[in-house]
Amino acid sequence: MNVRRAQKDDLPFIKQLTLETVDQGISAGRDISNETVRQVAAERMGDLDIMLNRKRDYAILVAHDGERRVGFLVLEFRNVEETTGEKQTLLYNMAVSPDYLGKRVDRILVAEAARLSHRRGYKFMTARVTASNERALLAALRQGFEIERYQITMACGPDGPQPLPGRSKEERAHDISRLIRQRKMRKSP
Repeated sequence: MNVRRAQKDDLPFIKQLTLETVDQGISAGRDISNETVRQVAAERMGDLDIMLNRKRDYAILVAHDGERRVGFLVLEFRNVEETTGEKQTLLYNMAVSPDYLGKRVDRILVAEAARLSHRRGYKFMTARVTASNERALLAALRQGFEIERYQITMACGPDGPQPLPGRSKEERAHDISRLIRQRKMRKSP
């Protein structure tokens, strides 16, 4: 398996895989439908064309197994850590073809992004993972990421703070991950 910079003819693959996996990034506390999120993502697909051409600001990497594209990673340069003011890169988006999950595609992409960040003079690379997406969080920790801060969210109502509305089980894409299913099976009598 190899990684290379994306080219214009990779964009249909990246856009399709984005639409297939975008629901995995939705927090379990949000009550927006997967279809609405996919519509918003589809409307933003033009941003990928811009990112591909702005090489000073972004790198789009594509993993391929022979001639087959199997994953991608979008890396944003010039990100700034909000507390320290340090420049860092941001892993903006990453997805792996479902039939290549567990085959280290994510590790290969992240390792290349870290090397590229270093070559460009960045000391740190950061990413955001939805708290309820345990599979992505565990994978990120295995790849070398460390938890540095938490983002907290509340719903707001006429009387002030409200609990998050939550998503139905059917809408929770990341709850179907293999790790979570196995953990639930071990706990059941």
